Amino acid sequence: MNHALRFTLPPLISLVCGLAPAAIAQETEQEAANWFQVEMIVFSRENAVDGAEQWPRNLQLRYPFNWVELKDAPGDQSREQPEEELPSWDRGLARLEQAKKTDNTLYRLPEEERSMDRYANAMARSGEYRILFHEAWRQAMVERENSPAILITGGEAFGKHYELEGSVTLTVSRYLHLYTRLWLTEFEPNFGQPPGAWPELPRRPNQPLPEGATPVTSSPAPSWSGTEWDQDWGGGNAWDSSLNTTSSQPDFLGKEYLPSRIVTMTQQRRMRSEELHYIDHPLFGLLIKIIPYEPEAENGTSSP
Repeated sequence: MNHALRFTLPPLISLVCGLAPAAIAQETEQEAANWFQVEMIVFSRENAVDGAEQWPRNLQLRYPFNWVELKDAPGDQSREQPEEELPSWDRGLARLEQAKKTDNTLYRLPEEERSMDRYANAMARSGEYRILFHEAWRQAMVERENSPAILITGGEAFGKHYELEGSVTLTVSRYLHLYTRLWLTEFEPNFGQPPGAWPELPRRPNQPLPEGATPVTSSPAPSWSGTEWDQDWGGGNAWDSSLNTTSSQPDFLGKEYLPSRIVTMTQQRRMRSEELHYIDHPLFGLLIKIIPYEPEAENGTSSP
C-alpha cells in the first residue's frame, strides 16, 4: 500500500471547513524573492486504528545539508520605548523586525500574529486530534535549489528524540511548492530487547555532538541536484547523522527508548497563496497556509 496517497479524513475536513471562510485561490507566478508569512499545524489522530496496516520499515530518514531551525527572535534595542514597557505582543514583533534586518535566520512569530489558532483549538476540543506542532514564521521564497529545509520537531520528547521530527521546504518557481519529509515515531521503553527492524532515528543536525564524537559527513552536494524529489534522500545530498565513537557496545543498548513504529509523510504539493492546504495520512496530518507579506523598510514604511 502506498501511504503517500491521500487518506480522506471527513471529520477534520468538516471541522476546518466549518471554520474557514471561502478562499479565493490566486495562482502565484514568478514570485521569487517575495516574502510570505507561513503558518503550519501538524497533528496526530488520537483514535486511529491501524491494526491491519503493514507499515514499510525500509525507510530513509535523513536531513538535508541546507537546514535551518526556527528560533525565538533576539531582543530589539532599536526602539525608543524600552522593550519592557511594551505590551507582550509588541515586544515579540519588535524582536522579529530587528532580527529580520540583521540576518536570514527564520524566527517564530508571537502567538498574537498567528491566524490558525481557531483550527488548532477546535481540533484539540474534538478529542480526535492532538496538536504536535503549531508555529508561524516569515521567509523569502526562492527557487528550490536555494531553499532551506526547516527542521520540525513536535509532540512529546523520548530521550533525545521527539514524536514528530523531520523537515519541510517551501519554494517558488512558477508556483509555490511544499516538500514534506516528516516522520512520526511511537516509542517503547528499552528493557534490553532487540531493536526490531525499524531504522535508527537520525540525530537532528542542530543537536550538540556527544563528547569525543565527530560527525561522519561527505562533501555536501547541491540539495536539489536530482531531477526527482526522492533523489534528495540518498547519497551525498543528505546530512549524515552517524558518529565516530570508540564504544564497542551496540548503540541501541545505550538508548532509553526504542521505536516501536515509524510512519513517514514524504510529499510534494503545489500550493496557492492565501488558501488553506491539507495533507493527510492515516495517523497524522498537516495544515498549512501561506500569505504574502511585505517587509517594512528601514524607515518604518512599506518597501516598494
